[in-house]
Amino acid sequence: MNFIKETPDNIKELIKMARDYRSWKTRLEAVEQMKKYDCQQVKDVIARLALHDKVYRVKEEAFKVGKELGIKKHGKPIFLGRKDIGYKSSDFTKVFKKIRTKCEMENFNLNIFKENMLIIDPEMYDVMSYEKGPNLDMWIKEIYKSLPDDQKIE
Repeated sequence: MNFIKETPDNIKELIKMARDYRSWKTRLEAVEQMKKYDCQQVKDVIARLALHDKVYRVKEEAFKVGKELGIKKHGKPIFLGRKDIGYKSSDFTKVFKKIRTKCEMENFNLNIFKENMLIIDPEMYDVMSYEKGPNLDMWIKEIYKSLPDDQKIE
């Protein structure tokens, strides 16, 4: 692939987009725009996304670009690890209990819950909205329904 061997004019905007953990689509768009360029700033951003993004699609696209750019970690070519969203069920329980307590929710309200999840843990919301897709609402309801009755936040 032929790369443009300069820094994109909008590099600051692209870096900001790549750091937007509220929207996997925005991070993916940043990768799409950066894949034409070969400069150190782009390589740094692509490497971070390829190695650490929790949304596998973003990670995978960044990895493909990183391979084309010849990005290495500790002198070895980067590799695409297995899919890992970075959350355990206890992480979901903790966040869901925190939201339930904060909102003093005796009766579940999906819209209020989602609004608060976006405030309390926007990255978790973003990752799970990608992972669950159209089943996100059903997943939230099921997790909420399975919460222990105690009102303590661990």
